[in-house]
Amino acid sequence: MCFTCLGRSVWSRRKQVEITLQDVNDNPPVFPNDILDVTIEENVGDGFKIMQLTATDADEGPNALVTYTIISGADDSFRIDPESGDLIATKKLDRERRSKYSLLVRADDGKQSSDMRLNITVKDVNDHTPKFSRTTYSFDIPEDMAPGSIVAAILASDSDSGVNGEVTYSLEEDDEDETFLLNPVTGVFNVTRPLDYEAQQYYILTARAQDGGGQASTVRVYFNVLDVNDNPPVFNTSVYSTSVSESLPPGSSIVTVGATDADDGPNAQLLYKIASGDSQGHFVITKEGVLQTKKALDRETQSFYNLVITVNDLAPPPMTRFTSTAQVSIILLDVNDCPPTFTSQKMTYIQENTPVDTVVFTVQAADADSGPNSYVEYSLRGPYGNKFSIGTVDGDVRLVGELDREELSNYTLTVVATDKGEPPLSSTMDVTMMVLDINDNTPSFSQNIYDIEIEENTLTGTDVIQVFASDADEGTNGQIRFSISGGNTNSDFRIDSVTGVISVAKQLDREARSSYSLVVQAADRGSSPRVDRATVNIVLLDVNDCSPVFELSPYTVNVQENLESLPKNILQ
Repeated sequence: MCFTCLGRSVWSRRKQVEITLQDVNDNPPVFPNDILDVTIEENVGDGFKIMQLTATDADEGPNALVTYTIISGADDSFRIDPESGDLIATKKLDRERRSKYSLLVRADDGKQSSDMRLNITVKDVNDHTPKFSRTTYSFDIPEDMAPGSIVAAILASDSDSGVNGEVTYSLEEDDEDETFLLNPVTGVFNVTRPLDYEAQQYYILTARAQDGGGQASTVRVYFNVLDVNDNPPVFNTSVYSTSVSESLPPGSSIVTVGATDADDGPNAQLLYKIASGDSQGHFVITKEGVLQTKKALDRETQSFYNLVITVNDLAPPPMTRFTSTAQVSIILLDVNDCPPTFTSQKMTYIQENTPVDTVVFTVQAADADSGPNSYVEYSLRGPYGNKFSIGTVDGDVRLVGELDREELSNYTLTVVATDKGEPPLSSTMDVTMMVLDINDNTPSFSQNIYDIEIEENTLTGTDVIQVFASDADEGTNGQIRFSISGGNTNSDFRIDSVTGVISVAKQLDREARSSYSLVVQAADRGSSPRVDRATVNIVLLDVNDCSPVFELSPYTVNVQENLESLPKNILQ
């Protein structure tokens, strides 16, 4: 195309340009829902496809390729095809084991991802039959059970839910005369008419349990009719009595009781028991009614027994058993079988300055026997006869020699208590005599004079020496406290009251004071403190801490200006 403008020719051309936009991965895959609820039946098995999950990605090409994974909640029961999104069961589901799952599923395009919560409810199917609590049931019923009474109950359970788990009971055709009624809901049996053991001793029924889905199971139920017991046993006499030595060995016979029962069979078989009076189980009675010792007897623990013996027939349960009682009185005769027993304490305390002939302790012992077997005499055994003695009858322990705790702080006396039985029995007890300290020892320094030299510029707080003292006493009487009692007028030093460490308390100056002679005191903490003293001599060593000082300042001299040199004594 040509245009003429102002005498000039102008040519114009146009060209079409095509622009292609390349996709970038700027969109995540998106599920239709953030949460999805799904219900499946429990009978699906391994490999069953439950559903297909789909997520869309607004991108295209490789950026729109979505991969599916299960992040959590699968419990090894589910898997997902990473490409198709098919959710597949990996094993047979069982609602009775687990009824709900909550899966977190992720869709990922390689760069971006989205998650969805998949809630799976496992729906019940009727895959369980009712199961009875026992393989067979057997019940015993007395023949005098009243019509209408509850005599038994059976129980069946079904692991299914809802109607599938509801159980109904019924009887098969075994009970033609309808002696028993089974409650279809509770499984309880009632007897409908009087029973007669002599006419029929047992009944065998078949019970059926069926769930709401039609599945059923059966069980055998046995009813045994029991004979009635109507005669009690009778003792030959109501009271028995005897005396025995307490040394009677276990297994010895004491007395025989007897009873009879007019019934027959098990209803006439008898069982003897000790009903009361033997709380510690010292006796036993045989099935023939022979009362015997079971344990060793001890008159000192219990001297008299009044036993109540019962006899009952052995009518089988739940029938009532008849019982009769008799009384057996037993007196125990004493033998010397108990040594004296100490009742006093095993430790006492004595001041070390206790006067000689003082009663410092009283030993007491008792003997549980009776008569001469219970009389007790005392004696001492051991090496301390020069310090202590004991009264034979009263048990008073007296001091016969002076004590010194610093020499020996405790004594162990062996006391012997002997009864007057034949043969005599004895016991021993060690009594510890703890000697209590009195403040009878003065603290003592390890040396009377301490000499040290320190530099005058020793810093405040520096430890310069430690003094030592000891006290033979104990407790507070032996605890030492140190102090400076002299020679420290300016308080240039201090001492630790517990450790005895002397340290510099102030800045020292040899030019002001070149030595110290400290009087150190060690005092114990007794009620009347005892004291020892020592001297600590401290010499201060000089350090170059002073500058030279001119005698006059300033000096003034008149000099002639034409002098060639100054006289030597011009400043004198």
